[in-house]
Order: sequence, then C-alpha cells, then structure tokens
Amino acid sequence: YEKAVRPDLGDLRVFNGAGEVVPHAVRRIAEETSQTRQTVPFFPLPGEQRPSSSADLSLRVIRNAEGAVVTVETGNIGPTQSQPTTSYLFDTTALAARPTELEVRWKSSASIMSVSLAQSSDLAHWSPMVNRAVLADLTYNGGNVTSRRILLPGKTLPYIRLDCVDCREPVEITEVSALSGTPATAGQWQWQRLSGTPAKKKKEEQVIEYRLDAKITVTALQLGFPAANSLLRAMIESRSKTDAPWRHVARADFYRLDLQGQTLVNPLVYCPPNSDTYWQIRVITDGAGLSATTQMPRLELGWRQEQVVFLGRGSGPYTLAFGSTKAAEEASAFQDNLVLAALRDTKTESNIQRVEPGPLLTLGGDQALKARLPAISWKKILLWVVLVAGVALLAFMTRTIYREMQAKKL
Repeated sequence: YEKAVRPDLGDLRVFNGAGEVVPHAVRRIAEETSQTRQTVPFFPLPGEQRPSSSADLSLRVIRNAEGAVVTVETGNIGPTQSQPTTSYLFDTTALAARPTELEVRWKSSASIMSVSLAQSSDLAHWSPMVNRAVLADLTYNGGNVTSRRILLPGKTLPYIRLDCVDCREPVEITEVSALSGTPATAGQWQWQRLSGTPAKKKKEEQVIEYRLDAKITVTALQLGFPAANSLLRAMIESRSKTDAPWRHVARADFYRLDLQGQTLVNPLVYCPPNSDTYWQIRVITDGAGLSATTQMPRLELGWRQEQVVFLGRGSGPYTLAFGSTKAAEEASAFQDNLVLAALRDTKTESNIQRVEPGPLLTLGGDQALKARLPAISWKKILLWVVLVAGVALLAFMTRTIYREMQAKKL
C-alpha cells in the first residue's frame, strides 16, 4: 500500500515462474459484522428498604412454564421507608442467541452512573458478572457523549440483575436491548495513524493538516488524544491534490474521557470509501486545549484488508509485483471483473488455497515509482518541433523572396 502508485492498486501484477502475467483480482474481505438486536423484558426491583423495628420485606417473582419472568411483586410486613429504584431484573430466557452486549436506555436526571451486573439461573443464587461499567448520556453546548452499551462475558445465565453503584436519584430504564453476534469493532479495521501539523488559523478557524502516503481506502475515522478528558467537535475534509478543493468527509464529536477509572471514547465515525492523500481537521469547538499546547491529536484512518486472488497458470514460483508506473499505464480493471466472474459462475470459491508471501525483493527500486513522460507528450513535442521548423522555413523563404525583390528594384 505504501509503494503502490495507484489508489486502486492497478499497478499490481502476478507473474509465474516463466515470467508470464497470470490473471488476478483484488477484492475486499467480507465484513464479519452479523449483529442482531432483540428487546429484553425488564422489571424494576425495590430499592433499599429501611424497615421499622418490626418490619420485614418480602419479594415474589412469578415465572411461566418456560421459566420466563412474568411479574415481580414486593410486599412489606410492617411500616417501611423505600429508597428510589436503582436495580432492575433482565430476563433473557426468550432470546434465540446468546447476547454479547446489552444496550440500556433510561430516562433520568442522572446523566452518568456506574452499574454492576450479576447473573443467576434460578433467581435465588447470584454470581458477579460485570463488576463495574459506566453508562453516560451527557449533553453540553450542543455536544453529546453517550455510552449505553455493556459488554458481556463469554457465557451468560438467563437472568441478569443490574445494580446502580453510585445512584443517588431514581433510575427509570425505558428500554433494554440484547445484541448478539459479531459487532463492528475497531479491531476489524487496519489503522493508519497520522501525526498532524500544529494548529493554524484559517479564516478564524483552527486547522490541523495531515498527509496520507499509503494507497489505502479509508472507511472509518477516529481521533487519538494525547491527554485524557479531551473533547473536540470537528469537521474532517480531504482532497487528492494540493490544488484540488477540499471536500467534506465527516462532522462529529470526538472525545476521550476518564470516568471513575474507566475510559470512554466516542463511537467510530464511518465515511464513504476515500483514498485521498491530503486530510485536514477544521476545529469547531475546542475542548482539547489545542490553543495552549503543541501536541495535536492523531488522525486515525481505518481501512479494510484486501485479498489478491490469482489463477495458478504455469509453474511457480509466482511473483507479486507492484509499484511500477509502467504497469500503471495498462488497464487491469476488466481483468478483476473477469476473474471474479469466473469464480462466481463456476462456483469454485472453495478451491482457493491460501499462500504465504515470501521475502520482499526490490526490482526496479524507487526509480520505478517515478512517473514517465507519457507517450502522447512525445507526439506533442514532435508536432511542436515540426511546427517551429515550418515557421522557421517560412520565415527563411519570406526573407529570401524579400531580398530578391529588393535586388530587382535596384
């Protein structure tokens, strides 16, 4: 990706042992995201009770024949003083697949809270599940910081209890969803991290510029802050050449917050496929102290891996070559389509074998990366030479005729 001369990898070639070009195609690896969402029934549990000297607490959970919770009833024997509800029971018995995450939405003045999860198979015996997780829904100055999901361990029991660790006000949960399958995480991308130039003023805006030299196709964005508790509202733009106009890529709130021993970062920002070289961040709201420091946030560009598929025609060893301006002049997009169409039509995808690349060899060196003068330019030069020669010849003939006419007058 760093030595290729074309963003679409059109300069890539595969040769067999005899030096012949064999058909190949470059294709993206299919995304591994297959996450499903299901609503989870939930029931508020009574808050901490402060009984009088003779008061007791009774709790009854009613389940149906399948084990699903139907209702939760509480009863008090003697006068008590109830505290606000800060615990909930989640019933996952009806879920078709094991949940990997829980997404919780609530309606409360408490915009940030720490919670813990416990699990049970019989509602009588509970074991710790998640010691501490931070849920947040912060809004300030038009920005928003949200953290509604709780990552679950590998194996879960059907009943889950959520307890608020530090809630001083009632927690009114409005919706609970269970997410199953493989989520789209940052680990599914390869990341190219770029260091930016110190922020400078452009039309009263702070602008940070970056340069991407690798020929990758970016589909996800993130900012890496050097210091914790930083928030930045920014517009990200890109362009392919220094004289091209900037085009919009994304606008988002980026943050890194350290809350109660846990780090919260903003969700990944997705963008249409982009292979531009030049990137910039236009700062809209600076909550990262950019004006008082020279440490700029890193621009992290996420891209998907690709596969090179080739037909093993002839004997090996096979050579994967790239980074040649000469090869870039040849059209290869049609070959990609033909190879992929052949695999699809013949249904021979299962016959593809994975091969490991050998050591990297330098053939033409950096000289091969320098663009040659296009053939059409030589034609233009030749045409201009002919035109100049014709003009010079015409001037010579005109001068000769003029001298002859002057000689006849004398």
